[in-house]
Amino acid sequence: MNPKTKSIIRKIIYIILFLLMATAFVYLSEKYASNSEPKIYTITDYYADNTNSYYEVVSGNKMINLLRNGHNIIFIGSSSSKYSQKYIEEIDKIFNNLKIDKVYYYDLNNDKYQQNSNYYKIRELLNGYLTTTDDSDNNLLAPSLYIVNNGTVEYYNTETSTMKNTADVESYWSYEQELIFQGEVTNAINKYYLN
Repeated sequence: MNPKTKSIIRKIIYIILFLLMATAFVYLSEKYASNSEPKIYTITDYYADNTNSYYEVVSGNKMINLLRNGHNIIFIGSSSSKYSQKYIEEIDKIFNNLKIDKVYYYDLNNDKYQQNSNYYKIRELLNGYLTTTDDSDNNLLAPSLYIVNNGTVEYYNTETSTMKNTADVESYWSYEQELIFQGEVTNAINKYYLN
């Protein structure tokens, strides 16, 4: 075979390979296009049984903005915590009764475990309203509830955020404890949010 024929065959092979690769690229990019879109989380992604539509799940960046601006109710939770699961049941009773239309939910697990800048900025913005434990000051823990008005924390509740290993969830939340909690949070929402 002469060199000119070899060159033509090589070019044809390259063109065929290029067309196969381009076709594969187009096919795979269309097939996996939905994977590149950011997932919009809902409360059921964190608490499967919770279908309340007033929760808006927010990222760390949005959480920072909410702490600085607006008049907001913010629930900081941890979907892996039994205390957060019970806490959200308790606050839902209050929110449903008061017909609250928007509560922002921030699950701190991702930012906290990564120890990223969002976690530290949220801690800084909530300084003075966080839990102090033996090993650190100003721990951002879950569950906690905040009413914030343009950068000022008007109310916060960290009722069970430090109870991780000290008491059983069900034994802590007695009927009497539920009534005390509901009364306190209802009064705070009426005073600081609904006025």
